Amino acid sequence: MAFREFTRSDRMASQILKVVAVAVREKFEYDKELKHVAITDVDVSRDLSIAKVFFNTLFPKYEQEAQQALNENAGFLRSIVAKKIHARKVPELRFYYDASLERGASLESLISKARESDPGFDEEE
Repeated sequence: MAFREFTRSDRMASQILKVVAVAVREKFEYDKELKHVAITDVDVSRDLSIAKVFFNTLFPKYEQEAQQALNENAGFLRSIVAKKIHARKVPELRFYYDASLERGASLESLISKARESDPGFDEEE
């Protein structure tokens, strides 16, 4: 029995990521809430009914407005996905803010502070 490296939901997630990223960039280029939105990841449920679409914004102050605008336009974006990927079943799109960049930056600053406060730390070790 052959082992599949990627599941069907993984392949669907990859396709949705590409289509939604392009659609958001092209269709909402003049919308102030969505102008600086980047789609970072997509996670599709095993039964292909729900796709969690993660996004980030260049300006974190627009996080709430961007999430609201994306969820309001979820049906429109789903119709674009349906036209582009030609799947029998297209998952419902749900948008979530991806705070991993902020978490990474705060962890990096904590690590830097710890290194600075440790007098015995030598970077060449």
